[in-house]
Formats: sequence, structure tokens, C-alpha cells
Amino acid sequence: MSKDKAPKNYTINTIRESTRDFDGFTIYEFETFLKDAEHLSKSHRHNFYTFIFPLKGQGTHVIDFEEYELDVGRLFFINYDQIHSWNIKGELKGYVILFSRTFYNLIFTGNEFIKSDSALDNLPSYIDIAPEEMGSWTVLFESIYYEFLKGEEFSNEIICLFLKACVLKIQQSPEQSNYRNIKTDHKNALVQEFKLLLSQHYKEMKLTKDYSKMLSITPNYLNAVVKEVLGKAAGTLIKNRVVLEAKRLLAHSDLSVRQVSLELGFSDNSHFGKYFRNEVGMTPVDFRLLSKSN
Repeated sequence: MSKDKAPKNYTINTIRESTRDFDGFTIYEFETFLKDAEHLSKSHRHNFYTFIFPLKGQGTHVIDFEEYELDVGRLFFINYDQIHSWNIKGELKGYVILFSRTFYNLIFTGNEFIKSDSALDNLPSYIDIAPEEMGSWTVLFESIYYEFLKGEEFSNEIICLFLKACVLKIQQSPEQSNYRNIKTDHKNALVQEFKLLLSQHYKEMKLTKDYSKMLSITPNYLNAVVKEVLGKAAGTLIKNRVVLEAKRLLAHSDLSVRQVSLELGFSDNSHFGKYFRNEVGMTPVDFRLLSKSN
């Protein structure tokens, strides 16, 4: 793979130089974060979570091939390893928060929606904050920024709790209403375990029965529970994850189609081509050509 064409993979310490030494956390004012940061207009990925809270400005934000308008009051969430880029127009204001799994897990609670970083896997790419809620969100981000600047004893813990408050407030949004209606903790725990297994094994395991066997349940039950909780069957999520990684490699690397096929666990290049075409509606070669032309 040609390193200059692969998406840059940033850490919290390398994406920008921080003025404060918080292990696994930092926060920037939007205009400061993007100042002299042309590298962020190119597709990149990072090994941390990000909240982006615009209070002023226009532009677009591309996250894993989906383009979103950068609107005031549109709170974005970027997960580990997602590929994204910016196209900013005019002056910006707001906040950008970067934090690691370790930092989020600094304080453990028993609440199912926030008790560990697995809760973050269920967050949408963005929510649109209602006008009447903007005041409370602004105060929350300002409080995080103030605590960060203070840097006193227990500031880490206080910020960690503020981040969990952000997650709970997102759970109140209409975008998360389906997830909030989970019937039982058992089903939620099962889905979380499935999603963890999927993130670890999607390259070598592509059938629902592979995961149901590891979970000691039937494929039909796994599909039903995942669909009840997340709105999509387990088989669909497996295909989506494989295809997403295929798109990332085709669009942002110099690996040949055959190399992409092998990277994703397909021993037969034609099998990969058929799998990809069935899900995307075009061949891997055609997708690569289309992504390079955009």
C-alpha cells in the first residue's frame, strides 16, 4: 500500500498539538482546531472518539462515504476508525472534543446506556438539537471546556461524567428512540456481545450461524434479537461491516482488488466481486473508479 495515498491515522496527540496534558482527552474551540489544519480537509481516520458541536459556520462533513451538512446545532459523533473529511466555508465557532475509550471508562456506572464505551457503538453519526435544547447543550460543552482549562484535581473525573451526560442527552433524542425502547437488559447485552464479536471477526466470519454458535444461540434468534434492538438483522449488519471495510480499502488505498479480497478473508476473488456487487450494485473496480472521480 502506498503510504502517501492511504488515509492518515491520527492519535489525540498527533492530530493537533494540545496546550494541556490530559491523558486520553482534549477539547478545542472549533476555530482553533481547524486553524492551519489543511490536513483535516483530506480523508483521515483516528483512534479516538470525537464530538463536534457547531455554533456557527457552514460546510459539509463526509463520514464513511456519507456527506452531511455542517449545520448549527447538528451534533456529530465520530467513532474509532471511521474515515472522514471536512469542507468548511466561512468562520466557525463551537467545540471539538477528542477522547479515548480509556478516558470514557475512567468512571463506571451501572446505567446500561453509559456504563462503558460499548454504549458509544449505538450512537448515530449526528443528531439535530432542538432550538429549546441548545442552551443546555451549550452550557454542557462550556462546562467541559472550563474544567479542562482548570486542570485541577478530579477534573478528569468531572469531565468523564460530563461526557456520559452527553451520551445520555443523545439517548433522549428522536434519533435514538428505537434504541431506548429495548425490552430487556439480556437482549441488549446479547446485541453488545454480538457487535463486539463482529468488530473482531468480520474478516473471517461472514455468516450469522458463525456468530450464533459463539453466543450459544440459534441463528434465527440472533437475527430476531438484533433486529428488535437495532432495526436490522444480524446478517445485514455482518454484510454492512464487510462492505464498509471493502469500500474504505478500495477508495483510500492502493491495494489491488485481489489484495482487498484477501485482506477481507475471501479466498476467491470472484466470490468477493459477487458479494460486493450484490450489496453495492456495482463491481469493486467500478466503485474504485467512481470514488476516485469524486
